[in-house]
Amino acid sequence: MNPKKTKEKQRINIKKIEKDEGRSVTFSKRLNGIYTKISELSILCGVEVAFIGYSCSGKPYTFGSPSFQAVAERFLNGEASSSSSSSLVMNAHKQAKIQELCKKYNRLVEELKVDEVKVKKAAALAETRVVNKDVWWKVDPNDVKDHEKAKKMMEKYQELYDKLCEQAASRIKRGHDENNNK
Repeated sequence: MNPKKTKEKQRINIKKIEKDEGRSVTFSKRLNGIYTKISELSILCGVEVAFIGYSCSGKPYTFGSPSFQAVAERFLNGEASSSSSSSLVMNAHKQAKIQELCKKYNRLVEELKVDEVKVKKAAALAETRVVNKDVWWKVDPNDVKDHEKAKKMMEKYQELYDKLCEQAASRIKRGHDENNNK
């Protein structure tokens, strides 16, 4: 008996591809296969077929036999003119896109309102706090005559700088993570 040298066809788990790039590559690779199968179905069974698919970016891809417009016309409103059926399909697509954009806009407006409230609260809190004018970070290091004091101040400046850099980096990372999760 000869052992198998290839793995032959393997079953894959059907689930959404998480990365946008991988999803678009898979879409473009499988699109011709879909067109071929639809064409074969049309020829072998003698049926009229229409296919419409939207890529991740929202670009429509259509295929029809004898034509997409003819099949859509027949499906939507009997034997009406082809321009009216294609315009119905395109209007439905435009309406769906407009609704999606309106939802995104409303969500952004709400986020902006929340951010404005946070800024106002922070400004009010800042006004209520009393700032000591003799705080060490407001002192110009060039005005300090004692070399040891100046050295300690520079160390404190460096610690403060490092801490601020860490906090800024964590906030930036958190912001990127939040945007990627939306």
